[in-house]
Amino acid sequence: MVEDNRRWGFEEAEDWEYEAGRRATPPPGRQPDDADACVGTDASGAVSVAVELDGRVRAVRLAAQWRDSLDQRALDTAVLSAANDATMQALSRSTAAQGDLTAVEPPLVSREVDETPFTRDDAMRLFDAVNAELAAFTSDLDRQVNSAVRAESRGGHVRGVGQSGQVVRFEIDDRWVHAAPNPEIEGELAEVLRALHDGGAPTSQPAGPAIAELQALASDPAKLLRKVGLA
Repeated sequence: MVEDNRRWGFEEAEDWEYEAGRRATPPPGRQPDDADACVGTDASGAVSVAVELDGRVRAVRLAAQWRDSLDQRALDTAVLSAANDATMQALSRSTAAQGDLTAVEPPLVSREVDETPFTRDDAMRLFDAVNAELAAFTSDLDRQVNSAVRAESRGGHVRGVGQSGQVVRFEIDDRWVHAAPNPEIEGELAEVLRALHDGGAPTSQPAGPAIAELQALASDPAKLLRKVGLA
């Protein structure tokens, strides 16, 4: 019997392409590297999105035969649902962790405190500068939270819009997704989701030279008292 090795229209494909495609399609269920991530899925189970606890996307995964359970024209809605599901899980876990005060170590401030006598004018200057830095931080935070963030994959097949930490719109090229292999689709989806997160992530905490100076003063009460002439 003669073995038939025809590839039926894919004669130019190399063996490594077939092997790569099989390896890149994960088996159903949570993957080992998702143990410390939050994984969201859509209603059909065709799409899963794994995010870090800070909400940044670690990976997007499609079921091997996702087109059998999901209309490809609805993939954008499924990704949106899975991504926001994962993000809300991460937010919930992060909030719970922050509420556990026993798990929070006090910040270490290594800046040396200048013990040059501190006058009333020096104090007013410092407080005014701190207030200005806090106002700038608040303004920047409001802008980031309220402004829409837009991103497009380098391949140009996926686009998205995010606002207030959530993805509000997702668009996928229907013609491309009809035949593109899963790893390629997953890559462009993850790329856009990461860009939306990074573009909308607010500054973690207020910072600036005046704030740093005030933190340094507060870090050593004994030196502070000597600086203001009370010790």
